[in-house]
Amino acid sequence: MCINSAEVQTHMKNKQRSKARSAHSVSLLLGLGLLVGSAFASAQSITIGGANFSEQTILANIYASALKNQGIDVKTRLNLGNRQIIAQALENGDIDVVPEYLGSLLSFYDDKTALTSQKEILGALQQKLPADLQLLEPSSAGSITAWAVTKKTAEKYNLRTLSDLAPISGDFTLGGPPEVATAALGLPGLKAVYGINFKSIKSLDMGGPLSRLALNSGAIDVATVVSTQGILAKEPWVVLEDDKHQQPLQNITPLGRKALLTPEVTQVLNEVSAKLTDDDLKQLNRLVDIDHKDPAKVAAQWVAEHTVKTAQ
Repeated sequence: MCINSAEVQTHMKNKQRSKARSAHSVSLLLGLGLLVGSAFASAQSITIGGANFSEQTILANIYASALKNQGIDVKTRLNLGNRQIIAQALENGDIDVVPEYLGSLLSFYDDKTALTSQKEILGALQQKLPADLQLLEPSSAGSITAWAVTKKTAEKYNLRTLSDLAPISGDFTLGGPPEVATAALGLPGLKAVYGINFKSIKSLDMGGPLSRLALNSGAIDVATVVSTQGILAKEPWVVLEDDKHQQPLQNITPLGRKALLTPEVTQVLNEVSAKLTDDDLKQLNRLVDIDHKDPAKVAAQWVAEHTVKTAQ
């Protein structure tokens, strides 16, 4: 069978056109793939978690509100429970970011730690945290675990400090969240540093309505509280001084899964940390705990007043 030169040239031109069309199709598909990937990344949401007391609910809502202001899709999962539950939720990817307290966080991952300075705690956490988690910038604001008694009890037993409590602690009942009995900074720490050993422990909450009712009614003698809780400004309670500094610094710091901490998310949350103060915390807690304001609205107002936004 003979093939002339014209047929050969036509065949070669058709082959070149086919290759060009194939290359164009591949390029188009790659471009579409990049667009779809980019759209998926921008549409991906971030979930903010929080423990089961009002300060955590406020802080989680502040993070969420600040991120939403930048057009980031945000969900919240609040009142999750103790740190063990939250750590598991982070590991499972059920939540992506949570407001944390540096000293307590280190104690969770290293119950033998005796570090108290922010620099030392941050350094230790870099070694102890799971590889897929990352701490962002700490705020100057911080809350520490504290212990309160009624004014009547303080006057009767001349209680001002935790050292004052130690000799009579065997006659007292402590109330607090379930983990206070076993957490290194809870009862074990009080026993190690002060020799405090309570007669009994009642599982309640962290200075919340259950503890408030129990302490005021005499069902417990000592309540576990958070040093910045708004309720402390209302109730006639005496917060016992930690005169031997058993509690480490507790700067509030965003902790998140590295995979979700984009530069934009990181910048927004770091700006929150840069602007949050102890006075803010006390005021925010008071609005929620005493004035019974909605934590989400209180948080959104704080964000609006502090103009938390990324640089354009």
